[in-house]
Amino acid sequence: MRRDSLLDFFEDFAALSNPFLVYDDGYRSRSYTYAQVAGAARAFAERLRRAGLAPADKVLFWSENRPEWIAALWGCLLEGVVVVPVDYRASPDLLRRIHHLVGARLLLAGEEVPPPALDIPVWPLAGVEWLDADPRLQPVHQPLAEIIFTSGATSDPKGVTITHGNILANIVPVEGEVRKYRKYGRPFFPLRFLNLLPLSHMFGQAMATFIPPMLPGVVVFMRGYNPEEIVRQIRARRISVLVSVPKILEVLKEHVVRLVPEAASPMPGRPHWLGRWWRYRRVHRLLGWKFWAFIAGAAPLDPDLEEFWQRLGYVVIQGYGLTETAPIVTLNHPFHTRRGTVGKPIAGVEVRIAPDGEILVRGGNVTTGYYNQPFEAFQEGWFHTGDIGALDAEGCLTIRGRKKEMIVTPEGLNVFPEDVERVLNAVPGVRESAVVGESRVHAVLRLDPGADAGEVVRIANARLEDPQKVRGVSVWPGPELPRTPGAAKLKRREIERWVAEGTPAAEPAPGGDPVLAVLSRYARGRAVTSQTTLEELGLSSLERVELMLELEARLDAPIDESRFTARLTVADLRTAPAAAPESFEFPAWNRLLWARILRRVCLASCLLPLTRLFAWIRVEGRSHLEELTGPVLFASNHQSHLDAPVILAALPARWRYRLAPAMSKEFFHAHFHPRQHSWGERFTNSLNYYLAALLFQSFPLPQREGGVRQTLRYAADLAGAGCSILIFPEGRRTLSGEIAPFQAGVAMLASRLGLPVAPVRLEGLDQVLHQTWKMARPGRVRVKFGPPLHLEGDDYAALARQVEEAVRAL
Repeated sequence: MRRDSLLDFFEDFAALSNPFLVYDDGYRSRSYTYAQVAGAARAFAERLRRAGLAPADKVLFWSENRPEWIAALWGCLLEGVVVVPVDYRASPDLLRRIHHLVGARLLLAGEEVPPPALDIPVWPLAGVEWLDADPRLQPVHQPLAEIIFTSGATSDPKGVTITHGNILANIVPVEGEVRKYRKYGRPFFPLRFLNLLPLSHMFGQAMATFIPPMLPGVVVFMRGYNPEEIVRQIRARRISVLVSVPKILEVLKEHVVRLVPEAASPMPGRPHWLGRWWRYRRVHRLLGWKFWAFIAGAAPLDPDLEEFWQRLGYVVIQGYGLTETAPIVTLNHPFHTRRGTVGKPIAGVEVRIAPDGEILVRGGNVTTGYYNQPFEAFQEGWFHTGDIGALDAEGCLTIRGRKKEMIVTPEGLNVFPEDVERVLNAVPGVRESAVVGESRVHAVLRLDPGADAGEVVRIANARLEDPQKVRGVSVWPGPELPRTPGAAKLKRREIERWVAEGTPAAEPAPGGDPVLAVLSRYARGRAVTSQTTLEELGLSSLERVELMLELEARLDAPIDESRFTARLTVADLRTAPAAAPESFEFPAWNRLLWARILRRVCLASCLLPLTRLFAWIRVEGRSHLEELTGPVLFASNHQSHLDAPVILAALPARWRYRLAPAMSKEFFHAHFHPRQHSWGERFTNSLNYYLAALLFQSFPLPQREGGVRQTLRYAADLAGAGCSILIFPEGRRTLSGEIAPFQAGVAMLASRLGLPVAPVRLEGLDQVLHQTWKMARPGRVRVKFGPPLHLEGDDYAALARQVEEAVRAL
């Protein structure tokens, strides 16, 4: 099938009803079909046109991975607008410099980036409308699709121009291979990809945007890199393939070995695949039976790491490429992988090895140059990659190292040593500096007398981009750093060799402090004190996760990831384990078909008639519910143990049987903490818990204990299943009819989950069943529903007061 532009792929999937994108923000997940993404893209293209953007105008993308990113990308391609992606971890200063270089007309911003201060309109990506537009919209084709920039602290970053033809030269050969094998994969469809590569990276973009529609497959995005959460996503969502940088595979390996110790031990001899599967069955159970492959890109993969996962029975697919090659040059075939290599060149791409070992590339995927800058790497028809490699007899490529001095971090981000050196040399006390390293920045400093290397690094790291932050430091003992004669260029190889051979790592602090002992591995040659922060250590987000896991192992206690931020000091780390929430299981069994049938029968035939026998209910404001269609968060004042049954009785049937009331977790202390109670207390309390969960679909809500993230996730699952939630924000029952202040949890649930809040006012129930009584007495009860509220923002205390005032006004 002829492909003239990327828009040909758009037409192929635009009508598919298959699921395409799933986004889990840590609290709630949302999913969109191919047709919905296509409709949102058309609507976004129309919005660009109405805003006055013309073909070849530039739009900045500065956002975390999310479905709206993909929809907006296709919208720009439909309108001929050039996409300029910027890594969401980049600084606002880098964003401003890229804006000035390209003259962008618009910025699309995510939710995890700071508010930008630019002189152009800013559209929140979360505000992309999932509406369809006229499918007869005429696309505008112009050759340039994207400009992707490298990062730089002081020099102007380079923008790689990527055309439709460059990307097509990459994905058309992949499409040909997919078509050959797609019929064999039907029993295993849909293939689900958990994509952890940033969409600002060409490989992450290809694996989320262009390749899945060929199957068609499902792409899942999540926030963060916590291995426990990655494993949960893989198992719960029945992920087939994980797409990530090699560092993720390393973090997952440590997590798996800690949970399944036998995974660290290889089997003797050359066991059959069935023997390996049986030996490591606990690992396969941990990751789920559908998971089978890792796709590692953007950085070199350690051969030992590759061997570990292959030994466990998983396929590890790696390739080689650069942004300048859009991005794929070689790729291992999923069914014919060659360990230790990055595969063969894809169709239409030529690779040869220069006399000095440098990898040269030629093909339609190679960029035509840098944006408004000379393209010196393209010589005599070949692109000089700057990497050293070798081709074997079968044409498979092996990467041996780098010819260029550029550092490629484990996250696949490029760091130019000169950029970091400019910042270091500007710090008072630094005479000269040299930056070396294969995957992390190590600074070698020549200092003025009395200057402190640790203080220099702290100041420099505050000015550097995340991937450029200095991880280790050495002080050069000679009068000057070694340089070449004439040109006076730094002899980096010699300096790097000196660092490797002659600089000892920082010694752990005396007294055997486990925190300082672990941190010494991440701060080579630097002094670490109790006030040193993770930010000053220059750790990436992945390395912070790795450090967190090491500390958990050394301290033998879990750490709350939400408190593990860059601003955390060493002193804080010593107390971090105490803040970890206790994990507990929420009821999922009560949403099964048999439980729903039993609950409906019991409510209609017994429980609600009994409730009405004691509570003579007058219902007001039920008309406010008519405008609501989806899941709702009902927020009510709390008067009695009969509150939930009375509200159920007052609701119309379409809401009544899809309602999940929250109940205090602390009320069921004997169930969740059985060791602290007698057998009789455990039995009675657990029976009450299971009956409430079964007959009313109630779920535990922690009031004083940890577990906010788990609660939000469970509430999101309920909303995703079409259930509304009933919450009593006071957190306690009334004594004399008064309404206590509402806690902020109601606002957090509503804002995070995007649910409208329906205020509910109860009156008279404290006179039917007071909290001091053991038996109910018949009486009149008033239930009034108010107009729905839509809460946005993170000032949860103020939003909770807004809900409280709405309930009081009823």
